[in-house]
Amino acid sequence: MGATASSPEHSRAIASASDLTIAGDGALNVTGNTNDGINTSDGLVITSASLTVSAVDDAIRGKDYIVVDGATITATSGGDGLKSDNIEDAERGWVLIGGGDITIAAGSDGIEAEQAMEISGGTVAITQSDEGIESHQLTISGGTIDIVASDDGLNATEFIDNTSPKTMTGLSSRSAVAQ
Repeated sequence: MGATASSPEHSRAIASASDLTIAGDGALNVTGNTNDGINTSDGLVITSASLTVSAVDDAIRGKDYIVVDGATITATSGGDGLKSDNIEDAERGWVLIGGGDITIAAGSDGIEAEQAMEISGGTVAITQSDEGIESHQLTISGGTIDIVASDDGLNATEFIDNTSPKTMTGLSSRSAVAQ
C-alpha cells in the first residue's frame, strides 16, 4: 500500500486528528511531497509494521506521543525523522522506543521529543542529522544506537543512562563509542 501527498491542499500523506495505530504484517510506503509523511494531532503507536516514509518536512510526527515496538521503520526527511512536539501539556510530547529496527536520514533532528524520550530496546541508526536525538529528558535503558550528526549526537537537559550492557556509536559529529 502507498500514500502520497502532492497537491497544496494535502499537507500530509497520512493525517489523523486523533490517536493512530499502525500495525500488521504488510509493508506501508508513505511519501509526503508537500509537508509531513505521517502526522497525528494526538498519539501514534507503530507495532509489528514495516514502514518506509519520506517527506519534505517531518517523516513521522505524533504530536502527543510516539510509541515504536517491534516495527521496522526507514524514514527520510527534510525536517525531523520522528517527532513529538506537544509543549502545552507536560504529560505529552514524548517518544518511547521499546524495540524494532529504525533507520533515519534527517535534514534536522533524527528523533525529537519535546518532553521525554526512552529507548529501551531495538536498533536505532541515524545516518544523517543536525541533532541525532534531542529531548528534555532522555533515558537509554537498552538497545543499540548509532548516530551521525553535524551538531550534537545526544542533546538532553537530563540524561539517564542505565544501560547494561550498552552499545552506542558515533554519538556526535566526531566518532565516539561508549560500551
